[in-house]
Amino acid sequence: MLIGLNIISCSRLTYSGFWLRYKSDQITEQKNDQGPWGGTLAINWKAKPDEQFKIAQLKKIAEKNDWKLIDSIPIKRTEIKNMTELNQPIIRVPLKNFEPNSKNADYKSQPLPRWINIDSKLYRFKTNRLIFDSRTDDSTNENGFILLSENGMEMSVYQVWGE
Repeated sequence: MLIGLNIISCSRLTYSGFWLRYKSDQITEQKNDQGPWGGTLAINWKAKPDEQFKIAQLKKIAEKNDWKLIDSIPIKRTEIKNMTELNQPIIRVPLKNFEPNSKNADYKSQPLPRWINIDSKLYRFKTNRLIFDSRTDDSTNENGFILLSENGMEMSVYQVWGE
């Protein structure tokens, strides 16, 4: 019972905490760093053998919580496997330009943990939180992401907000 209360309490204090209530029995990893000036959230799920994660259902959940789908891009297995830092699998979500292979790609976020290693699609959402670039005072609310494996068996949610 205490664990259940802890999940409910934490999910309400975290800006994207509603994701912690989604199929919580299938969450395999969770990194949540929230502070007064900003925060990050990274959650990974693995579907049960007879289930799959579907973007239509994920989009409905997101929209109920003020996340609006903007666009998506495919990311190949080879590209994903090359995303590392200090020999650890990471992802840097594109906070402005959404063309990862472009010279103009803008990966300003700190490295976030990555658990998916196969062909996937990265969906970008507009959320009710802003992220600021303290050097320029630029901001964007396009800071929520779902990385969904092509086979629908794994998904990760990321959000970066604040400074």
